[in-house]
Amino acid sequence: MPDPALPATRAGLFSHPGLLMAGAAAFGMSTLFSALKPVLVTRFLEETSWGAGMAAVVVAVPFLGIALSSLLFFLRPPRASVRRLALTFGTALVVLELLSAILFEKQLLLLGLQFVAGFCVGALMAATSRLVAVSAAPDESFGFIDMSAVALMSVMVAGAGAAVAAAGIKGGYGFAAVVALIYAGIIASYRETPALMSHHDHALPSLDLSLRPVMVVSMGMLFVTCSGLGFAFMFSLAARLGMGYEEAGSQIGVLLLLSALACQLGGWCSGRFGPRYPLLGAFLACAGGWWIVVHAQSPGLFMLGLVPAVFALQFNFPILLALAGSLDEHGRWAGIAAPLITSGFAWAAIVAGQVVQLRGLDALAGATALGMMLCAMLLWPATNRSLPAIPAAAVE
Repeated sequence: MPDPALPATRAGLFSHPGLLMAGAAAFGMSTLFSALKPVLVTRFLEETSWGAGMAAVVVAVPFLGIALSSLLFFLRPPRASVRRLALTFGTALVVLELLSAILFEKQLLLLGLQFVAGFCVGALMAATSRLVAVSAAPDESFGFIDMSAVALMSVMVAGAGAAVAAAGIKGGYGFAAVVALIYAGIIASYRETPALMSHHDHALPSLDLSLRPVMVVSMGMLFVTCSGLGFAFMFSLAARLGMGYEEAGSQIGVLLLLSALACQLGGWCSGRFGPRYPLLGAFLACAGGWWIVVHAQSPGLFMLGLVPAVFALQFNFPILLALAGSLDEHGRWAGIAAPLITSGFAWAAIVAGQVVQLRGLDALAGATALGMMLCAMLLWPATNRSLPAIPAAAVE
């Protein structure tokens, strides 16, 4: 197995188009939650008597379900094919979203439904990530998948907004059910080769917690959390500079769509140069970008700072997934890492709220910089080839 800290020769990126489409659909399910989050928070405040805190928890809880699904791939990875998993978890996801559309006024029930919905998405993300990690050109493949998911999110934001405008909260969850059905169908259409099916064998060696994989997953979660602190308050920061919602939203939307290209660039850099120095460069760019955004004195400088801040997140995501996938020969660590790293989007909203409440908006820059510094400290043990990913004692 090639060392993850060094570049390696790769086969063609498009040697497995079906897997790329399945992976993009699975990751698109997670960005569906991200697309729904801003419109549903506002709508919950309008249609129900809930407070802002409860509305925020409801839209964040799917990401906690995504995180929990990582345990499934650590304790006992499913032996079923991706197609069967798509039929099982995809069908469950559609039903859960339809029930959410009907029962959204019942707080505890809705929380449970959305938590399980997140678990279903996390399971499909983990299943496809595991196969991508053991396929040709994993770095570039993760880059393509993330790029597709981010681009799809731009479309889903518009679709979710239109659905909520037309039918309120019920329309939002109904839209989610339709999109989930389409994505599940795409995943179910993919069939693994016999070589990939061998990675589902329960006779494979069990995983053990050792320093290197723990550092990789921790670094990934920390990066997504800290790089996302400013996202939760982008519009508040823009409002301080006199930018309205429409002006800020249109400019940020275009930037997010263009930032999808950074996913493919990150995968290419990782495949060519290894993960260490591309990750370090993005840590620095992220910290610097958010520092400019938070302290900007004009809309132009605000948008200029958002370029490295937003692009760094998209750039690093495929690198982190490919690095996790290189930790074992069967892609199990990729299956574990994908849901956990994605859960950073939920923690970012929670942590950002506490930072702003205690220290104000300006503190977001320092908090992000501190997070990037901690990520840089974790980077060396995470990419240190002298630390084995699977100790000999773990083999049964």
